[in-house]
Order: sequence, then structure tokens, then C-alpha cells
Amino acid sequence: MISADMTVARLLEEHPELVEVLAGYHAHFKQLRNRLLRRVMAPRVTVAQAARMAGVPADELLGVLRRAVGEETSPPHPALSPEGRGEVAEALRGEGGPPPRPDFPEARQVHLDVREDIRRGEEPFARIMAAVKAMGRDQVLVLRAPFEPIPLYDVLGKRGLAHWTEQRAADDWSVWFHHADPAIVEPSRRATPSRGSRVLDVRGLEPPQPMVRVLEEIETLGPGARLEVHHDRRPLFLYPQLEDRGFRHETDEPEPGLVRILIWKGD
Repeated sequence: MISADMTVARLLEEHPELVEVLAGYHAHFKQLRNRLLRRVMAPRVTVAQAARMAGVPADELLGVLRRAVGEETSPPHPALSPEGRGEVAEALRGEGGPPPRPDFPEARQVHLDVREDIRRGEEPFARIMAAVKAMGRDQVLVLRAPFEPIPLYDVLGKRGLAHWTEQRAADDWSVWFHHADPAIVEPSRRATPSRGSRVLDVRGLEPPQPMVRVLEEIETLGPGARLEVHHDRRPLFLYPQLEDRGFRHETDEPEPGLVRILIWKGD
């Protein structure tokens, strides 16, 4: 059965007729008719990610695909319009505004435009990763692409990079990838650290990166040292991991949008 974690490449390999189903469902998927673009996009994008890229609920997209191949006979979701852009999708698009763009000076920006690579059917992943490896910790990679590169968010999130996304046009996206360190993020997101503690800011990172970063950092704590973690929320799954490793912790919320966790060795 077609599932949310199936790649678009596998989906179209097993059901090539779904190219036209997708193109008719939402204008975003019309680019799948281009074989070159399909070769670049499809292997890395799952059905769930494709739904997110188009701004439609994943369960609705799954329903359309399953019905098209005879896997499901239930009627269309009532919120879907004939173009596949129903009230639910419009509501998702309208939930709040985008967060402010990170404040990086032009001199610290590294620009990489892969739009022409993708239009030629070339795989830009190696170029992107080379640019990421060459980034300084005080730099930001500004990536231009013809579609939202959602699979990159997980890949680069595992490297400790947060992102900010801007859609300039239907086929023109800019994504700012930057290290989420307290010395690098915009001044409005810094908090005054507690005296004598080392600070790790994990706000904006995709799970499980906040936990991974914290567990890596505490391995370097010496006797009497403390780690101060700045988080978006109380990390309930982190606390048992700390206690199992012999660390103590305290949590407070000194200001809106900031959860502060102090961590130190139990002895």
C-alpha cells in the first residue's frame, strides 16, 4: 500500500500513471512531468514531504493516490476542492506569519544557486554538502532552489544547522542554513547566561537534534562545570537520559520563548 514514507521515485516507478494524477491534484506537482526534474526530486522526497512542499495535508494526498490505484474506495475528503487545495490546506498556509529572518551581515553570507543544475537534471546534493562543509561557524548558507528542499532540513539538521525559508515565486525558494549556536543567532534570541556556565542554544533545531547535541556536550563537562541549555520547550525525554548518566538538572523559564536547563555532574 502507498504510505507516507514511500519516496516519490518508488511511487512513480510502481505507478507511473500517478504523474498525471499528481499534476492534476495540485499545480505544484506539474513539474513532475519534466523527466529531468523528476530524476532529481523524486529519489529524495517522500510522499509526506511532497504534501508539505505543496502545502496540503499528507492524509488527503495519500487518499488521492490510493484511490487512483484502487487501494482505497472511500469518498474524497470533504475539505478538498477539485484542484486539491481545500479549506484545510488553505488554513494550514494561513497559520501565523513566518519567523523573522536571521540577522546575518552580507559579508557572512555564502550564496549557492542550484536552480539551473536542477533544470538541467543534475544532482546538486554534492555541491550543497561541499558548501556546508566549507562554512565557518559564523557564516550562513543562502540556498536558492526551484522548490522547497524539505529533505535537506533533516539532513542538515543532523549537522546542527537551523533554517529559515522564503518563497520568492512558485519556482524560486531561498533557504538560509545557519549554525544554531548562541554566539551566532540574532541578538534578540540571546539570553544572559548564568554565571560560570557554558551555554548551548538548541532552539529551532529539528528533533532529535536538541537531545543529541546536549548528550554530546555533557560528555565534555568536568568537575564543577555546568551546561546551560536554551530550549524552545521542556525536554521531557531528555531528563531521564541525564539522570541515567549521573547528571542533575534544574529548569526554569526566564522569558517567553526560552526554557533554560542547567545541567551538572551529580557529584
